[in-house]
Amino acid sequence: MSEKAARLLREPWAHFLVLGVTLFALSALLGDRNDDTSNQRIDMTATEIQWLARNWEARWQRPPTETELRGLVDDYIRQEVLYREALKMGLDQDDEIIRRRMVQKIEFLTEDLAAQAQPTEAELQTYLQENLDKYRLPERRSFFHIYFNIDRRGDAAVEAAEETLGRLRASPDASVNYAELGDRFMLAHNYSAQSEVEVTRQFGQRFAAALFEVEPGDWQGPVGSGYGLHLVRVTNVWEGSVPELDMVRNEVLRDLATELRDQARQAMFSSLATQYEISIDEEAIAAGSLVVDSEGVN
Repeated sequence: MSEKAARLLREPWAHFLVLGVTLFALSALLGDRNDDTSNQRIDMTATEIQWLARNWEARWQRPPTETELRGLVDDYIRQEVLYREALKMGLDQDDEIIRRRMVQKIEFLTEDLAAQAQPTEAELQTYLQENLDKYRLPERRSFFHIYFNIDRRGDAAVEAAEETLGRLRASPDASVNYAELGDRFMLAHNYSAQSEVEVTRQFGQRFAAALFEVEPGDWQGPVGSGYGLHLVRVTNVWEGSVPELDMVRNEVLRDLATELRDQARQAMFSSLATQYEISIDEEAIAAGSLVVDSEGVN
């Protein structure tokens, strides 16, 4: 178990979670497994009937009539009888679909226990601090660019870009329409508050990496992209920062809940697995797997 997982399991909500998983496991292992006599009895109590009625109402947006409810009860009993008979006949054995579905159901029950353990404000803050890189706000930049089409200009594109760069640096003029200094470009000529990931999505990784290295203020380049060559001028820079919890609360809650569910599943399995004697034929694994040597896979 990792140090982080061990620390999480020391938290108050984790005690509740482990207790719930333990009780669940004990119930599954020590509970009545229905002898032949009890398995021949089907009781449709008020609880089961109310459950059927609520399901009907959720689907049809109205309560069922008495006739409809009796039909639901009859159908439930029919399914229960056939289900129990199928179990007696062992029809659930060696069926991969049923096997997966049963595993999913027991995991869903475990996850329900985990969902009841609501982390405190302090626990959310601790989780955020331990995963800052995951939530850190990236550096963002606003920039202009002037495009030079290599496909149209060929080698002359470099010369044109450098000549334009010299003129811009010699006599900067904020009133100039920069788009008219280069070639027509299918996308925008200026971008606001873009992260490196966003710039990469638009221009490619080479252009984005270069853009996030240049100093803001002056025109620089030419910088290559998948489109051609660009002169760039960064106008504003927002440094990366660590967000406050309120800014990323939903993301932290979601990620912590996912981690808790994973821990609950593992805790449940570990508790149940101790009740079994597990034997693995290691020689069969070795014989049935690929042989990997220092040169790769054979």
